[in-house]
Amino acid sequence: MNTMKLKVGAGLVAGSLSPLFAFAAVDTTDIVSTIGEAATAGAAIGVAVLSMHYGIKLYKWIKGAG
Repeated sequence: MNTMKLKVGAGLVAGSLSPLFAFAAVDTTDIVSTIGEAATAGAAIGVAVLSMHYGIKLYKWIKGAG
């Protein structure tokens, strides 16, 4: 009788966890590549903004020195 309860209990646990494993098969490669492309574009824009900011500061510093 104890082995029967153990088997039923194991079956119930496995059955209750099966919906969790159904979502594990979702393909996320498109999402990850889109986020990677957005990060690359964001980094390029950030570098351009910082370059302009510090370029202007450098120009003013050189102009003020002469």
